[in-house]
Amino acid sequence: MRLTQLDPQFLKAIDSRSLKHVDDLSQADGVLLHCPKCFVTNGGPIGTHSIICWKPHVPQTVTPKGGRWKFDGTGYADLTLSPSILIKDDCGAHFFIRNGEII
Repeated sequence: MRLTQLDPQFLKAIDSRSLKHVDDLSQADGVLLHCPKCFVTNGGPIGTHSIICWKPHVPQTVTPKGGRWKFDGTGYADLTLSPSILIKDDCGAHFFIRNGEII
């Protein structure tokens, strides 16, 4: 599955409670996407929760708290996040985003 299938959107954190969508990875502090496990289970976006992955410089005061990821790439098509993404609550999804692909 490609990241682009999960309706990704780059985000900029304005403060601990506000964010906005941006068009370019170079301006982004994070990425919002549909959970790939639930997307498959639900046959699409209806009923599928979203995930936000923040870059390391985003403070823990910005929600969601917890993990931060290293971003590599130029956009959705070649985005790589390190390390893997594990959703401890909710569905338990565990996956990688490598070169724009969900693994």
